[in-house]
Amino acid sequence: MDIKSNFSTDIAKKILGNKEQAIAFLLEMQKANNFELPIKTILRGINKGKTFLALETNEVWAKIVEHWNFEIGEKIIREIFKTTSKYNSGKESYATMNILLDEWENIHLGDLAWSFSQGDFDGFVQRLNSENISGYEKDEKVKLAAVKYRRLKEINTVRNDFIETLIFEKNENILPTLNHRRSVDFFINGISFDQKVAKSPTNEFKRDFRENWKSYAIEHPKKVAEYLYKYQGEGRFGADNRLLVVYLDEDVAIERIAEIIDGTNLEEPLEVTFEYNHKNQGNKTYRVNCFVILLYNKN
Repeated sequence: MDIKSNFSTDIAKKILGNKEQAIAFLLEMQKANNFELPIKTILRGINKGKTFLALETNEVWAKIVEHWNFEIGEKIIREIFKTTSKYNSGKESYATMNILLDEWENIHLGDLAWSFSQGDFDGFVQRLNSENISGYEKDEKVKLAAVKYRRLKEINTVRNDFIETLIFEKNENILPTLNHRRSVDFFINGISFDQKVAKSPTNEFKRDFRENWKSYAIEHPKKVAEYLYKYQGEGRFGADNRLLVVYLDEDVAIERIAEIIDGTNLEEPLEVTFEYNHKNQGNKTYRVNCFVILLYNKN
């Protein structure tokens, strides 16, 4: 969707999230565009003299669509976003991340790596049970793996908030959603994009490009995007525009992440064509636009 030329109440709700934020936006739009709104004054009671916007909820959304202006609206929404808990969480994530990493070291959890992949806890336990060690040792390994898994999930959430905030601050052409809605995180130059974070460019990519997969990925980000679309799970399949953040190394320092994003220009997206083999529909071809940010350590 392109909100420069196509704006609706549904899109407004995706961006603004709730009535309170919608009213705040509408009042700022009124100041910038100088249009009339039904403002009433309370005449009696403890709130005597206070003014309020005399519109029902559906009328608020309709007024936003009626008076929508992309250039003005983008600036207002960016300023409102800076007052949200979502933004504040991202701003605090650098300090939070360092605390979490210090805790990881202090309780001696070892490498910053997954003990088992998401959804494979049963397989992990089965493999562990086949080892020729005592039941106590197996229990301790399960405890350690579970703690590492929980903490890595927490670290990744904080790191993703940090990345999203950096992307927003680095690129003035980004209009963020004020509340997270599935399938839309940003509008970049008016076009909707969903941010996806991948732990790798897929096992298939590593298999196909063998020992040179990392250097090939760095030189061919478009191919990385193709593989991520092509080998996504059927249950969460999507052919939407995406901003792909892809780890080529697991242990990329937060300072290195900031350095990479600072050098990223989100102006011209890549156009990616991929085939997907659906279980019920068979092979279908899709064309999407995407940006790719590759996170990796310097050699």
